Amino acid sequence: MHTYVSVICNVVIYAFITDKKQSEQAAAITNKTTVKHEQLFEALVLPDLGALGRPAKSANLTVEELAAVAESERQTGYNAWLSERISPERTLHDMRHRSCKKLKYALAELPAISVVIAQHNEEPSVLLRTLSSLRDRTPTALLREILLVDDGSVKIADNFTAYLRFKYGKLLQLLRLPKQRGLMQARMAGARKAQAEVLVFLDAHVEVTQGWLEPLLAPMLERNGSCTTPIVDTIDHKTFAYKRGKPSRGFFNWEFNYVQLPLLPAEQQALPAPHDNPIMNGGLFAIEREWFFKLGGYDEGLRLWGAEQFELSLKIWLCGGRLLEVPCSRVGHLYRDDSYQVAYTKSSSSASQAVSRNYRRVAEVWLDEYKDKLYANVPHLTQIKVGSLKQQKALRQRLRCKPFKWFLDNLASDFLALYPLQDPEDYAIGALQSLAAPKLCLDRAGSKTQPKLAACDEDLLYPRLEQAWYLSHFRDLHSSYLCLELQQRQPNAAVLLWQCHHQAGNQFWFYDQQSKQLINGQRKSDQRCLEAQVEQRSLVANLCNATNVRQHWKFGYVNEKRLEDFWKNIELL
Repeated sequence: MHTYVSVICNVVIYAFITDKKQSEQAAAITNKTTVKHEQLFEALVLPDLGALGRPAKSANLTVEELAAVAESERQTGYNAWLSERISPERTLHDMRHRSCKKLKYALAELPAISVVIAQHNEEPSVLLRTLSSLRDRTPTALLREILLVDDGSVKIADNFTAYLRFKYGKLLQLLRLPKQRGLMQARMAGARKAQAEVLVFLDAHVEVTQGWLEPLLAPMLERNGSCTTPIVDTIDHKTFAYKRGKPSRGFFNWEFNYVQLPLLPAEQQALPAPHDNPIMNGGLFAIEREWFFKLGGYDEGLRLWGAEQFELSLKIWLCGGRLLEVPCSRVGHLYRDDSYQVAYTKSSSSASQAVSRNYRRVAEVWLDEYKDKLYANVPHLTQIKVGSLKQQKALRQRLRCKPFKWFLDNLASDFLALYPLQDPEDYAIGALQSLAAPKLCLDRAGSKTQPKLAACDEDLLYPRLEQAWYLSHFRDLHSSYLCLELQQRQPNAAVLLWQCHHQAGNQFWFYDQQSKQLINGQRKSDQRCLEAQVEQRSLVANLCNATNVRQHWKFGYVNEKRLEDFWKNIELL
């Protein structure tokens, strides 16, 4: 960022020169320093690296470079060192379905957009690719402005801000909040300044693809109150490879975790037509400005981040609108490493409390009597103070919004089959005690992806949350919303914690009460057993061996009658 400081001086000099000759001289100086400036900025860029969305890989790195890569991943959750070497204007394949490429849109009939992007300490190279992709792949007639809201960043230097103004000119409107106010309030600040008829909210680490905008806008001409979301593709955090995602329907489960469900049969058959999307993923969507503010925008009582997509999605559906996913629109999103924890505040506990507060505000206003189902699964929410809800409840009454039961009745037929209001009994619950080392139990504390062995809680039937495991009716082994998952089958394969998908596969587990083994896999040829590495306090999976005591486990409680029917209606291959 130090390379851009000359731009500030040039802008100031040029503004105060009125004499024609002096103006020509100043323009020449500006052009000269701009070339120098751009050369310095792109000194690290390798033009073909990551082109067309291919994996960007740097071979033969030195020890120092490898250390720089590791440090950048530790600080950001992705390979920021590599990102600096990928062009801000890198090319991407046209990711659309062939049918989408044949569609024609009358640009004169489509509304113009204001893009609102909130960012907090975003890496400059990533932010530049977001902005450049928007400028280069959006019809000029439709892109009125980009509002970049800086939410109290401490890393963005003034010279980089000056460079943004120079590079994107009047297209880019910069707003700075002196103190971090959180995602929702930063977006609201941008939305209030927006001039266009339609608001498009994007994250600061995306790349839009060819033809992304027109399909998002077309449904708004058909019906007022429409909100649209693109297919969210993945940009790999290590290589920046662009990977296509699949159409899906968003929901939240009864622990308020965002989940994705497959399309309904009729929706699958109609692809790539837009389809109902019960809950948006939250980061990327388009909505009419008037409708957004009629809904009250985001609840001003929500803090930092979390639950905002639940609240807005429910308001859209229950208060007279509709929410669609549009498969002909594709936007790539840079996801961070799963082990990386975003530091929204200096205190992780205060961030967690903010999310819990948001969850309860949404539940109290929008879930009606079904909030009790959520509280049964997440009881600590009932202890969270949420502030006044009068304004939100008055909004719901004023807009004559439907009850939450309408949402379940009209949008959640298959959802309720997977996440029933009355859960079937679990096959086994409680602590999982290693019989190779009876003082050690399976524990998920301290890591989002790696379970471990830790000293057992005194109560093995109702242990602390990090040691409370459930062999559920989904035939998965979970603690809270995290399931044990096996992604490989080699000796000493890693056992991971992953968000539960409730579709068996690599999260399928069975407890053999006779051998005391926990067996992963439905196919006999694929089956592996959970094994304790006592000395390392870690877990692996190996070929099942009933005589290996390290594969022996004891549950706090086993429902023997239920377990007898475990394989009912399941084919053992």
